[in-house]
Amino acid sequence: MKVLVILCLVLCASVAAAAAPDETIVLQMAKQTHIPADEIRRDYNACDSGITLSMKICGSYKWMVQDARLNKTYKQALAKARVMGYESSLVRSQRAWLVYRDAACIYEGEMGAGGGSAEGLYVLSCKLDLTMLQADRLENSLRE
Repeated sequence: MKVLVILCLVLCASVAAAAAPDETIVLQMAKQTHIPADEIRRDYNACDSGITLSMKICGSYKWMVQDARLNKTYKQALAKARVMGYESSLVRSQRAWLVYRDAACIYEGEMGAGGGSAEGLYVLSCKLDLTMLQADRLENSLRE
């Protein structure tokens, strides 16, 4: 009986780990990148595959998930800022942050890969990290 329970727990964990990707993100990625949606669904979780294209698809997917989170949080923060009278400050800071993020990540890509095929992976990793941090910061500002 214990073996059966353990086997069930392992199988349930495996199914949860292989959860399907967010279809909205898949379709958005397919539209923006012209990568077929089936490829995105296959590789959305292949960041450690060792295959550059699959890793780029996975990195792009993860970044787009965080970008969607950031956009949702930004809209909430903007509504709060509008009520409190500091909307223009938030808009200016977010625009400046986007310029910073893009420039910093290009730099990281160039430094990390020196123009090689992995440069895009460095850029995506940087965008993912900075976007997650910015979403966290905005979420924290909503709690204050």
